[in-house]
Amino acid sequence: MNHGTIIKPRHLSPNATIGIVSPASPQREPARLTRGIQYLESLGYRVKLGSNALKSYVGYLAGTDGERLADLHEMFSDSSVSAIFCARGGYGSSRLLSRIDFQIIKNNPKIFVGFSDVTALQLAILNKTGLVTFTGALPSVDMADEFDKYSEEWFWRALTSAKPLGDVIQERALSAVKAGNATGRLIAGNLSILVSLIGTPYMPSLDSCVLAVEDVDEHTYRIDRMFTHLLNAGHMTEVSALLTGSWSQANTQRSTTPNRDVDEVIREISEYVRGPVLSNLLYGHEPKKLTLPIGILTKVSADGPMVTFVESATSE
Repeated sequence: MNHGTIIKPRHLSPNATIGIVSPASPQREPARLTRGIQYLESLGYRVKLGSNALKSYVGYLAGTDGERLADLHEMFSDSSVSAIFCARGGYGSSRLLSRIDFQIIKNNPKIFVGFSDVTALQLAILNKTGLVTFTGALPSVDMADEFDKYSEEWFWRALTSAKPLGDVIQERALSAVKAGNATGRLIAGNLSILVSLIGTPYMPSLDSCVLAVEDVDEHTYRIDRMFTHLLNAGHMTEVSALLTGSWSQANTQRSTTPNRDVDEVIREISEYVRGPVLSNLLYGHEPKKLTLPIGILTKVSADGPMVTFVESATSE
């Protein structure tokens, strides 16, 4: 990706139409998506549900690859749709990459929100088009029940404000693992999905970027393996700063494998990062989370420590 070709979507206006697609797994509980849609409508937004968004195929995909792809293309092509929200993550986004018409996306830049498995789509979109997308809260996950107030406030601010987003103020303190200061474009997402793109034409350049990662239900040795893969592929020494979020390892505690503290792995990998390394970012598979704009200039300082978005995520 040429870091000079960033495209910002237009900010979300009141009463705009939000399209909802399911590029990964099907809805385990469709009622959750219904409640998420009701939440969006209660704020005055109109919602257009993708034709295939409620389908299920082979148990773990929300429709065939062709059906999920058709919804994605249709929502980007539809001029009445101002933003596209992915209903949930799961698995399946990477199956679409080789079939996406990225020119449709480039010609119709708009807000695109996903999380977790959708990292594959978001990083591919950044690499192929330069479009800023958002990784964070989702309709059938975070908006279905009580939307965490902190998460809600940050989510709407990121999507609706065309002003620089400024300092990240979070309820738990960031931890400085390695000293330094750096500024670079933010590359953010799920660590396992990011690693799965290495060696493909969909992997964005990590050169001089600020890398923010999280994951869920992964044993520490697997997280170690993924960071080591990034290192062996030459990427960890490229990044200007590393931010780590939540690891949500509750479901790994019952294993017979000794569960090492992930912070120890982060300290080890920090030796290879040329700039600051901060942990404890409020980003991950937890109710309280930041929605991060992938692709915008971000400043990281171990003094404080502090993360600052030095520009807006959207345009006027």
